[in-house]
Amino acid sequence: MYGNYYDEYEDEYAGTYAHDVEGFSDDDIDTIFDGEPDTYWNID
Repeated sequence: MYGNYYDEYEDEYAGTYAHDVEGFSDDDIDTIFDGEPDTYWNID
């Protein structure tokens, strides 16, 4: 029951702007940014 709640905060990209501020999930970052959350700034 509590495992899923805490898993949200143990994301691979936690601490990155794309994840923490913009709210992209790990799957989104893997798909959209090819696993490079620092490339968020390059979105047009």
